[in-house]
Amino acid sequence: MLRLALLLCSLLGLSACHSEPDTLRLGSNRWLGYAPFYLADSREQLKPAGIELIEYPNATGVMRGFRNGLLDAALLTLDEALILQSHGHDLEILLVTDLSAGADALFAKADIQQLEDLRGKRIGVENTALGAFFLARILDHGNLSASDVEIINLGVHEHVAAVRDGQVDAVVSFADAGPALQRLGAHRLFDSRQLPGEIIDVLAIERSRVSPEQRQQLRSSWYTALGEWHKQRKRFDPLIEQRLGLTPEELAVTLEGLIMGDNALNQRLREEGELLASIERLNAYLLKQGLIERNDKPANLLGNCGSPAC
Repeated sequence: MLRLALLLCSLLGLSACHSEPDTLRLGSNRWLGYAPFYLADSREQLKPAGIELIEYPNATGVMRGFRNGLLDAALLTLDEALILQSHGHDLEILLVTDLSAGADALFAKADIQQLEDLRGKRIGVENTALGAFFLARILDHGNLSASDVEIINLGVHEHVAAVRDGQVDAVVSFADAGPALQRLGAHRLFDSRQLPGEIIDVLAIERSRVSPEQRQQLRSSWYTALGEWHKQRKRFDPLIEQRLGLTPEELAVTLEGLIMGDNALNQRLREEGELLASIERLNAYLLKQGLIERNDKPANLLGNCGSPAC
């Protein structure tokens, strides 16, 4: 009977036979810059909106899920979006979730006082696109090359122990690791404030997989949850801390280094051309460093959206 009903629907084109739209699969890793979606998910607001938040242990997992067709949308750094685009994905950035203004940092032992002192030292970094990009920019600022240092692949959860146990002399990490690292005598030597407009987190979709209605629902879910969080920090900070595994101190220090992507910021970045400039500048750098393949149309990431909701 079910097959007969489906056949009739296809032949007659009856609107009453149309099924509900498929659930949109949104991939993410645990990062405070993506907190509004985690807040909305914890409050059971995403599934009624047709969005399923799929959590991965790290950004590499998110990118792998996207490449394998398991995701329709993803929360990514801008460099990760450019890498996926260079591999043939027709991506569109719906909105900027946050700008890093100190949330990404290099922590070093006390005897390392300037970037040039990293020569011959062991630097721990997570093996992700962002980790590779951020380390490359750190080395640029120190007039160093990758051959001048010893790069040790470490998951984020291993950074503090590696410094404590003397396995590394410095780590490329996140601000939430700062308090623990500083208690071990490490200090912040370099951070994303020295790379304005370069480390940007975005919500990106595969164009062919996401309908206009789903795009609007994603934007609406983001802006609504972000607004509620900012208005009721005392109520929602503990929920975010629990969901993302952060202490109140870690949340505070990381949020201090983020500029969250509200509607006003997204409008300004698009209307004043700042986002396009960042995309083109970062694309050129990734090409120069051999971190991506040929990519002639980075501006396609912006799509044709001129709506205030973008």
